[in-house]
Amino acid sequence: MTVRQVDRAPARTYPVRFPGSPRPPRVRFAQQFADLDEEPSPVDIPPPPAPEPPSQPGQGHGPGWPPPVPGPQQPWYPYPQPYAQPYPQPFQEPAKTSGLAIASLVTGIVCCVPPLGLVLGAIALGRIRKHGQRGKGMAITGVVLSAISTVLAVVLVVSGAVSAFWDGFRDGLDEVKSTRSTMDLRKGDCFDVPGGELEREVVNVTIVPCGKPHDGEVSGSFKLDGSTFPGDKAITALADRKCWAVEQEYAMDSWALPVEAESYYYTPSSRSWRLGDHSVTCSFATTSGKLTGSVRNDARRLDADQMTYLRSSNAYDRVLATGPDRDRVEDDLPAFKKWAGQVSQVLGQESARLRERSWPASAQAQVSARAKEAELAGKEWAKAAGAADAEAFYLHSGAADRAMRQATEVAARGALHLATTPPATDSGGSSGGSGGADGGTDSGGTEEGPGSGTGNGSGSDGSKAV
Repeated sequence: MTVRQVDRAPARTYPVRFPGSPRPPRVRFAQQFADLDEEPSPVDIPPPPAPEPPSQPGQGHGPGWPPPVPGPQQPWYPYPQPYAQPYPQPFQEPAKTSGLAIASLVTGIVCCVPPLGLVLGAIALGRIRKHGQRGKGMAITGVVLSAISTVLAVVLVVSGAVSAFWDGFRDGLDEVKSTRSTMDLRKGDCFDVPGGELEREVVNVTIVPCGKPHDGEVSGSFKLDGSTFPGDKAITALADRKCWAVEQEYAMDSWALPVEAESYYYTPSSRSWRLGDHSVTCSFATTSGKLTGSVRNDARRLDADQMTYLRSSNAYDRVLATGPDRDRVEDDLPAFKKWAGQVSQVLGQESARLRERSWPASAQAQVSARAKEAELAGKEWAKAAGAADAEAFYLHSGAADRAMRQATEVAARGALHLATTPPATDSGGSSGGSGGADGGTDSGGTEEGPGSGTGNGSGSDGSKAV
C-alpha cells in the first residue's frame, strides 16, 4: 500500500478575514485525499477549520473606511479547547487521633497513677477499632509502660521502699521549710544547730517542734542602741546582763529548768550588723544531749499567786548578780557598799509585796515566813552598806545571807505548787543567780570572734554570721 505524504500546512493556515473581504475557498476533504489508493487513516485526516474570529469593525475597516493595505497575512489560531475534567470528588476528613490513646501514653510515661494508663489504653484500643481512629501505637505503648509501672509499684509497696522514700522526701521538704536565719529567730522557737556546735558563728538553724529533742529554745531578744557596731566585747557584756532578765521572764521558775539547760545568746557579728542586724537573741540551750519539751513557764502556765512570788524572788536573784567584779571587798569597798544598798532596797520591796498580798490559806504561813526573812536580810544589807571597813561589811553581809534560809523558800514554793528542787549550781542560802558577792568573770571577744560571759553558771554565746 502506498501512502502519499500530504502537506497539511495550507489546510491549517487560513488568512485573516476582515469584513468586506472575500471568503477563502473551502477545501473539501474528498479533494485532499483524491489521489490516495486507500481510504485515509484517521491520523491523516486534517482537523476541521478553525472558527472565524469575531467580526468587529476596527479602525480602517468596515463601511466608510478605505480598504486595508495589502500585505502579508497573519494566521489566526483558535482558542484551545479545555480538556474534559472529571467530576469533583467529595472531601474526606482524615481520621482523628484518639485522645484516650494520648492520655494513656502520657500517664504511662510519667507513672503518676500506673493503673490509670492501663485502663485508658484498653478503652482507647476498643474505640480505635470501632470508630477507625488513629493512635493505636500510642495506646499500646501507654498500656505497656503502665503495666511495667504497676508491677514496680506493687513490688515497692510490698518491700516498704515507697514508705521509706516518701518519709525521706517529706523529711527533706520539712527541713527546707524549717530552716531559718539566726537573724529571724522568734521567742518560743525551738531549734537545732548544724553539727550541734553552739559556741560558733551560725548562719542558719533548723526549727523543730519543742516536743522533740532539740539543741535550744529562744527566750526572747533585745535591740542594741546606736548605729555603729559596738564590738563583740561590749555586746557580750550587755548580753550577760540583759539576757538573764529576758530568760527570767520566759522561764520565771528557774528551779523548774532542766539541769542541762544553760544560758546562751546569739549576738550580731560585724558583717550582720552592716545588714541591719542590731539585736541579741537570748536562748536556753545545752551541749550535753538534747532538751526535750519547752522550758517556758510564764503567764501562760502560772497563776497570779505563783507569778507574784516568783517576781519577788527573781528580783532578789538579779540584784545579787550585779555585785562588783572583784574577788575581795578590800579591793573596792565603796563599790561593795553601793551594791549592798541596792540589795537592801530590793529585799524591802520583796518583803512588802509578800505581806500585802492575800495568799491562799494553804500557803499563807509559808509565804509570811519568807517575807519575814526578807525583811531581816534587808536590814543586815543596809548595815553592810554603811560599814566602816571591809570587816564590818563581811559581818553584816554574812548575817544577811544566813537570814534567807533555803528551807523556808522550799516550803513557800511547795505551798504554791512550784518546783522545790534547788538548781544544782546553788550551794547556800541564795537561790541562784550568776555572779554575786563572789564576783564573776567576763571575757570578751574581738571583732573577729565571739566572746563569752560566765558566772556561777555557764553562759556562752554564738555570733550570727552572714
